[in-house]
Amino acid sequence: MNRTAFITTLLLLGAVPSRAGTFVQTPYLPQDHVSVLTRQVANQQFSRDLMGAPYATVVIGHVDVYDRFPYIESRYFQFVSDPAWNRVLMGEMGAGVDAYDGSAGSFGKLSAPRGLSTDARARVFIADTGNDRVLAFRVVTEYDHVTLDPLFSIDGLARPYGVAFSDGGTPLDNGDDHLYIANTGRNEVRAYTLNDGGARFTHAIGDLGSGEGRFAGPMAITVGRHDGASTEDVYVADAHNGRIVRLRDNGSAFAWTGEKTGLGLVTSLDTDAWGNVYAAAPQSGSVAKLSPTLDTLAGYSTGIERPRDFHVVFSDVRDHRDGSERVSGQGTGVLVENWNGQHGIRMLNLGVDITGAGASKTQNAAIALSITDRATVTVDLVDPASGEVVARHDAGVLDAGAHTVAFTQNDYTSAWSAGDYRAVVRARSTYEHGDLASVEVPVKLASGGQPPLPGRLTLLGNTPNPFNPETTIRFVVPAGSRRDYSIRIYDVAGRLVRELASGRIEAGAHDARWDGTDSHGAVVSSGVYLYRVSAGSETQHGKMVLLK
Repeated sequence: MNRTAFITTLLLLGAVPSRAGTFVQTPYLPQDHVSVLTRQVANQQFSRDLMGAPYATVVIGHVDVYDRFPYIESRYFQFVSDPAWNRVLMGEMGAGVDAYDGSAGSFGKLSAPRGLSTDARARVFIADTGNDRVLAFRVVTEYDHVTLDPLFSIDGLARPYGVAFSDGGTPLDNGDDHLYIANTGRNEVRAYTLNDGGARFTHAIGDLGSGEGRFAGPMAITVGRHDGASTEDVYVADAHNGRIVRLRDNGSAFAWTGEKTGLGLVTSLDTDAWGNVYAAAPQSGSVAKLSPTLDTLAGYSTGIERPRDFHVVFSDVRDHRDGSERVSGQGTGVLVENWNGQHGIRMLNLGVDITGAGASKTQNAAIALSITDRATVTVDLVDPASGEVVARHDAGVLDAGAHTVAFTQNDYTSAWSAGDYRAVVRARSTYEHGDLASVEVPVKLASGGQPPLPGRLTLLGNTPNPFNPETTIRFVVPAGSRRDYSIRIYDVAGRLVRELASGRIEAGAHDARWDGTDSHGAVVSSGVYLYRVSAGSETQHGKMVLLK
């Protein structure tokens, strides 16, 4: 093995501010103001090319949570296959890199390694294409040094290009693990069950052809996911037939359940925690994002060249406070493209866009929209003349795809009349960075009415949030006589910043504006603030963020 400095930024997952969007590029070397790791950057930073032609990448992430400093420790290890130089680069993010070519190991030298896969238990699977086999390794780390401990080899294949690991629906239990191989040279997909000693072949599908049950050069493969765990879905990039095939593994055979055409040659497939499929298509120069049923959600092609691989990052999160462990999908993807002076390996923040939003043609007071990722969706109905929010519908967490959000009687907080309004649709990403996308849609109400008063004090939140320089807190006082009320704002340490309002208040909808100043009129600093609304014997709390 040889070793050199190899600084990357996946160590900073979630630390780089990002804006809303399905794919948003984030710096690869922020400390050096480098957006993309290219051959030119490699020579400038490390005095060498680093790679001949990177093909695929995976990342193993470990996050430890404690009840005392440092509270959170994160370690990420990246692997990149390089068939041109017959090796795999690997190393801890922010530290160094090792180059594994197999010459000193029991498996022997690698030959044109391509597809990679990994699991939550620090195993890496390599499609050793030129040697007609797939290799399994245990990743061993000591400080920032990474080595591969050979586990087993699946031999007798024919130029396998893709490999995919499945946790069988239980990410932390290896008793039902599977491995799927795109056995390209024989135009088939093969399934194996995994155990401590190796892999056992169970079933396969495929032969040369273009119809159902046949492939012409399957080059990439991945498994479906739901809530972070693997499903029975298996997706195959059938290269020369120009399609993505969706299979279902019934345990002893594959069922052909659908296909998607129109993307051209696809060389990599991966899925996020919710089962959305990412396909890298080098000939069209784009990455497509598809739903689990292969409906198109979004695409990315800006400034990239012949993308070969796209990998969604997952982490094994261990909470030492209660002993729990989980596998968590991160809001970050790594893209591998042509390796030259302008292109190479880049990072993208994953998030949400709202597309096709408009008033429903079939329902009154309803909005039809599509979102490109799982998100928390709210819709405000605003009177354009007064700027007053007359209704808010909280649709909750919605999966990517098409939806119709309809206002109900209980959503209205003020009287309304027939006429023209605007609906403000907001979708907040469920990833930790919580990016927010929003659009405005004209809406015509056919009739007016009066809102029902709630049975208890109801907090409608503050808008906008985050805000700068001001925000409006909205709430509804339940039916009954006038009562004492107050609105107080606190910092995260619980210190009173300002009493925004107090006195006597009537039943109905109310709001209070905060301009970001304290009780002395001084402008407060950026950060998280808490507010408490009290009316009679009831109290509600909210959180808001001031960004400058």
